[in-house]
Amino acid sequence: GEGGVGEGTTVVLWSRGHSEKDEGPTSALAHQIMETLVMRDHAGAMVPSLATEWGPSADNPNVWVFKLREGVTFHDGAKFDSEDVKFSLDRAMTEDSDYKELLASVKEVRATGEYEIEIETNGPNPIMANNLTNMFILDKDWAEANNAVKVQDYEGGENTFAAKNANGTGPYKLGSRYPDGKTVTPQNANNRGKGE
Repeated sequence: GEGGVGEGTTVVLWSRGHSEKDEGPTSALAHQIMETLVMRDHAGAMVPSLATEWGPSADNPNVWVFKLREGVTFHDGAKFDSEDVKFSLDRAMTEDSDYKELLASVKEVRATGEYEIEIETNGPNPIMANNLTNMFILDKDWAEANNAVKVQDYEGGENTFAAKNANGTGPYKLGSRYPDGKTVTPQNANNRGKGE
């Protein structure tokens, strides 16, 4: 391809900061690189992504149970499991996160098995699954190794490794990113083939 870009690679002009995931085009691109527990299809229906089943616990309406997809790997080959989900949701609830309001009702996130998590809320929350459609799941070990445990303070001008790099489970990898320029996203050969 032109400029060193090969077949199966998408080049996207991306002028916003990586941390501005709430911007429409940036969020759409992020969904191709990173994945969430649940998502909406083209008709607006809630569908599985990294979670295969979810719903309130039969024993406690303040607890949502999510069964996670097995056999998923991150772009670097690391295995996806419940610890990654717990880490990502706990991270999203921190002060600098743009998503903390969506998780304001969450009391605790628990990894209750290798492929199961529970989200306990401060009272019944019938829209909890909807609030997770833009909660991207990070590889906990990758985040720790790359000093990305803390959410980037974008407004304060912080520039972190995670702002220009990603290790997701989506159908495309973040090949390279040039701020206020282009982003190159080669296909993820290990994807389950559902990235639309």
